[in-house]
Amino acid sequence: MIKILFITLFVFLFYPESEWDLKKEKSGIEIYTRSLEGSSFDEFKGVTTIENCNLQDVLFELFDVENYDKLFPDCLNQELLKQYSQWHQIHYIQTKGPFPVKDRDSIFEQIAEIDETGKSALVTLKPRSDYIPAKKGIVRIPDGKGFWKLQEENNNVKVIYQFHGEPGGDVPSWLANSFVVSHPYKTLENLKKRIKTNNRTN
Repeated sequence: MIKILFITLFVFLFYPESEWDLKKEKSGIEIYTRSLEGSSFDEFKGVTTIENCNLQDVLFELFDVENYDKLFPDCLNQELLKQYSQWHQIHYIQTKGPFPVKDRDSIFEQIAEIDETGKSALVTLKPRSDYIPAKKGIVRIPDGKGFWKLQEENNNVKVIYQFHGEPGGDVPSWLANSFVVSHPYKTLENLKKRIKTNNRTN
């Protein structure tokens, strides 16, 4: 399993597409985007370092589905569908679309693999769009893949959040691509605030 997950990570990091373009750098958060061959929608990568916390603190927030509306922008009606273990779950998220775009929803299987030192983790997101029936009036996101890469060092955790999705339905690429900077930036900003507020390490 670990071998498969790290092969997946290798593909994400070194797949020969366009170079990463830094779109925003503020408050210790960097957001990059790049185009992918065969897709009209950009992939994003967010990078930041969260101070005064450990790996478990970050993992807890990433798996705390009940509070996803406080982590992910425009998130509503989140639901934990299945919990296999502490760091293995299937969850549902609905995302509010800007008028006149319909709301989107998505289902992901999320798995964390922690290395033997307990200081590094790879959290992969695998789409499970057929896990439950589509809901009336909401467009199911058919495909998307991403990961969180976490590295703890000296009571800080470096976070890399990378994702590419196909929004489904009739959404102009310019509109969808306008969110691949603001959404990951706000997500990482919220993650840092929640960890500081919850302050589990101290």
